[in-house]
Amino acid sequence: MKKKPDDLLSMKKYDLHVHSLYSPDSATPVEKLIDRYAALGFAGFALTDHKNMDGAKRAKAYIREKKLPLEFVPGCEFRVPAGEIIGLFIDEAPQAKDAGELVDSIHAMGGLAILPHPFDSLRKSACNPSSLPADVVRRLDGMETFNARCHARVPNDKADGFAASHSLAKTGGSDAHFLFEAGAAYTLAPEGIDLEAALRKKKTTAAGSLSPIFVHGPTTLVKLAKRWGLIKKPKQ
Repeated sequence: MKKKPDDLLSMKKYDLHVHSLYSPDSATPVEKLIDRYAALGFAGFALTDHKNMDGAKRAKAYIREKKLPLEFVPGCEFRVPAGEIIGLFIDEAPQAKDAGELVDSIHAMGGLAILPHPFDSLRKSACNPSSLPADVVRRLDGMETFNARCHARVPNDKADGFAASHSLAKTGGSDAHFLFEAGAAYTLAPEGIDLEAALRKKKTTAAGSLSPIFVHGPTTLVKLAKRWGLIKKPKQ
């Protein structure tokens, strides 16, 4: 059942899928992302760089220095043979050879394992749950049911239906690689409950709008520019 407008006013907004210059295909400074979410009135956001958590330390320090009322969720987007899986509320990037091992490693650190853009057929990185063993699907904590970078709403609708039928928490994320994408999609959590608790109790939902399809082209260009040394990699 969709939320009514009055209900949305009592919900907190979080973008739980965001990339910074610490990802190989983004050049967005961490500080600018933080300022953007604060200006948008978000309750918080998750930094989910690819296989890299160096930006998380920088984000925590900047939020503390500026005394911003913004909840920061340390996370990471990992790639295993089956596709990508996001770990939220973790402090380091675990090493894993397959999806099952990765989910277990995320849980061992007290984190949550989320399946991002699982039905986006245009992405080679998408981890369709049909490619995972049933026991691994059961161990997932949530599924991204609105990713702003999906090419259409159909993949998000499929994810929403799958999450509902498999008792998975629903999350939303912009998957932003550029600053203008930040906050395009988001997770809604009820006021008066901690975000992590809301996710574990399956009390979240997702909403937002799709980003322009052209964003994937510039993302590839940034990745090539970093590979060729035209864009400097951030200091560790």
